[in-house]
Amino acid sequence: MANAWAIKIVELADGTVAFQPDVAGATPGQPLGVKAGDLVTWNNRTNQAHWPVATSSQTFLTNEIPAGQVSDPIFQVPNSENRVRYSCRHHPQEQGVIEVVP
Repeated sequence: MANAWAIKIVELADGTVAFQPDVAGATPGQPLGVKAGDLVTWNNRTNQAHWPVATSSQTFLTNEIPAGQVSDPIFQVPNSENRVRYSCRHHPQEQGVIEVVP
């Protein structure tokens, strides 16, 4: 059975934005560890739109996420990748990683 995970899009104290796994003890910029087939959403907790897009493959992640909203559709982690690197289409300096573990 697939597990469901979330990644928060957060504004840091210095005004920059980061991706942070929504798991206990996670820090901004830390990769999210998942299994193939798991489901991932992004929760935009900022006041601007963000759009996570894969940079390591042609994998579609989700549509643009308006301020204060959750991603749609939900991303299902493919069996074909060990790592999904992504950045924000609007702000390329905002980068994250989903690690696919066995």
